[in-house]
Amino acid sequence: MKKKLKFTGLNVDRRVTNLVILSLMFSIAFFISIALRGYILENNSLPGKEAYFSTIVASDILNFRENPAISARAVPEVIWPALIAFFSIIFRVNEEYSIIALSLIFGILSLILIYLVIDKLGFKKRNLAIVFFLISPATIWMFATYSKFILPFFFALLMLYLLLSEKYTLSLIALGITCLFGAVSGISALAFSLLGFKKGFWKWFSKGAIVCFLLISLIYFAFPVFPEFSFSFENLFSLFASLSEFGINLFAFLLASIGIIITWKERRERKELFSIYLTFTILLVLSVLNKEFIFFFNFILIFLAAVGFTKLIERNWASNLIRVLTLMILIIGMITPMVVIPLRVASLEPSKEMISALGFLRSQEDGAVLSVKENGYWIKGIGEKEAFVDEFRARANKGLEEDALDLLKERNLEKLEKEFGESDIKYVLMDGKTKQLFRTKDEGILLLFLYTDRFERIYDEGGIEIWKFSREGRGNL
Repeated sequence: MKKKLKFTGLNVDRRVTNLVILSLMFSIAFFISIALRGYILENNSLPGKEAYFSTIVASDILNFRENPAISARAVPEVIWPALIAFFSIIFRVNEEYSIIALSLIFGILSLILIYLVIDKLGFKKRNLAIVFFLISPATIWMFATYSKFILPFFFALLMLYLLLSEKYTLSLIALGITCLFGAVSGISALAFSLLGFKKGFWKWFSKGAIVCFLLISLIYFAFPVFPEFSFSFENLFSLFASLSEFGINLFAFLLASIGIIITWKERRERKELFSIYLTFTILLVLSVLNKEFIFFFNFILIFLAAVGFTKLIERNWASNLIRVLTLMILIIGMITPMVVIPLRVASLEPSKEMISALGFLRSQEDGAVLSVKENGYWIKGIGEKEAFVDEFRARANKGLEEDALDLLKERNLEKLEKEFGESDIKYVLMDGKTKQLFRTKDEGILLLFLYTDRFERIYDEGGIEIWKFSREGRGNL
């Protein structure tokens, strides 16, 4: 359908206009999260650990430095950083600007694909579904933290669009690319493909399942760290009054449930509803077992939530007052994450205090830093020092985190000197998380801080301490 713009006289497809408006809405929301962190909280660092991991790997790729993720052949972890590095080379910008730009670009492209997919599925309320997608906690979290799932989410949608367009070979290629990002992405993409059910679908699906299985198996054998599955229903939802991490909007889930209940009577006439219900159920169960599936489950959730909301508006109510109050409560519950989740993202680590401490550390001589794994990416990304352990190394080497904790709790100076020498550890970073490991002020390495001359406190501000180790003692530091 086309409409004529008043001032230009041009005929423009209404869908193009809708997509431009929705893309502008996404862009505004995207930059608001950056503004909240940078201008309101005065913290110009990237939010969260994942973004720092990606930019660190990208920087090491650009500078031909050895990186644990590359050495471990961790294909799912390296693709997103590799794209960031490529973008940095092409446009001559640093890794931080690259990850922000790519997140925005793929966010808009994903939004367009969602619009086109919903159109292919024959659902008329495309705009409403996109708005629900934009204001959902999982969407805000994924794009505001520059998550590695941005790319597989896009390719899973592309696979579905190509499948619905009956471009079967291209859809298999898109599925294969999605599987390169690991089991969560590959399995989610296969679940998405159920939405393309029609005559001859199972022939395509069998090929897709084989491609997915082979690629995930190869990735697993190259980097044998499989996603963890554990039943955790309590972490599934992101309550509108909570500052917890991303999850499912409870009100969107209620609307989706209403959508299923109301459309259930149409299931015999509309066979495609079975594939929608099946996809919803599979991804819901998987999201309970592994929270990372929520990024993909969110797509089918907002689709059904839009159906449920539309059906509620269209149905006859016994009381107009109850109708208005019910819809108002649902609308408020749906839009509240637009405020809560960006604030949560803006307050993510690293804190200003950590940035200041690591800025000081950056000016010191080279040497590895001992701390808890949660500080590893900050130490490398901001402090430009090697961390003894970070969260990737802890996943790749199950015993490394325990080794770090043992060193922090070690009271034998001779043994500690030996371990520090072998690992080239020169600094110990103590923040709130690290200090929580100790019950008293003279426990573990804290005792050596107090009663030996091998450690000197060279930084102590904002609750963060940095201690420098020397074999010769303080007199020669």
